[in-house]
Amino acid sequence: MNTRVISAIVAIPILILFTIAGGYIFKAGVMALTAIALYEYISAYKNTNSKVITPVIILIYFLNFILVFLNYDFELNLLLIIFTTLLSMSVPIFNKKYNVISSSLTVIGVLYIIVFFNTLIQIRINNYGNRLIWLTYIVPWACDTFAYYTGKFFGKRKLCPDVSPKKTVEGSIGGILGSIVGSMIWLSFNREINISVASIMLLAIMGGIISQIGDLSASLIKRHVGIKDYGNIMPGHGGVLDRFDSILFVAPLVYYYIEIMKF
Repeated sequence: MNTRVISAIVAIPILILFTIAGGYIFKAGVMALTAIALYEYISAYKNTNSKVITPVIILIYFLNFILVFLNYDFELNLLLIIFTTLLSMSVPIFNKKYNVISSSLTVIGVLYIIVFFNTLIQIRINNYGNRLIWLTYIVPWACDTFAYYTGKFFGKRKLCPDVSPKKTVEGSIGGILGSIVGSMIWLSFNREINISVASIMLLAIMGGIISQIGDLSASLIKRHVGIKDYGNIMPGHGGVLDRFDSILFVAPLVYYYIEIMKF
């Protein structure tokens, strides 16, 4: 049994247990993942000409940590983004170690990692959150699985060769179909929630597309900074950002879809 399979056998049950537990246990798990992901993000740029402004990232993380456990309103994420922007644009004025690109990378890091991970918590505490949270896992996982096998057996046309040479158009289409199949299976077990087949299909299609964009975005960053993986916390899988790149993009979609559709 290779390290990739062993890592999955260990990691997936832990994620499932934390998600089922909910409450402070789930929040603590998300905060731990956020901290590791931030470390990976900062480390990815350490050998480039544009460094992430680490003190700002750390300050915003601990501020967010306090807010999360105070049961803050989700709208306070906007305050975090504004505060991060003000600090990040101020630091390069006084510290020549950083530049305007550093400011941008810092704001993106807070939005991409802290705010997007926060979205998982907000979904979990929502009405039917113990059921809806699984969509943020199922949509990207099913998409990734179907895309891999569809591309392996039927892939011919390259999707984005400069970003991810192995991905194909056929695999991408298969991935979207996988998201639909996964979401339909989820719906079959959650009939008590007022979600129509059309609504879940629309969410699955959008989720399948955005999931792949999340994966490609992470690959674009890694290619830009010259690394293969963000980390090695999961042997054979890479780091937290390698495993959650798609989930982080799908989570905001699921959250706002729930809010708009009033499930």
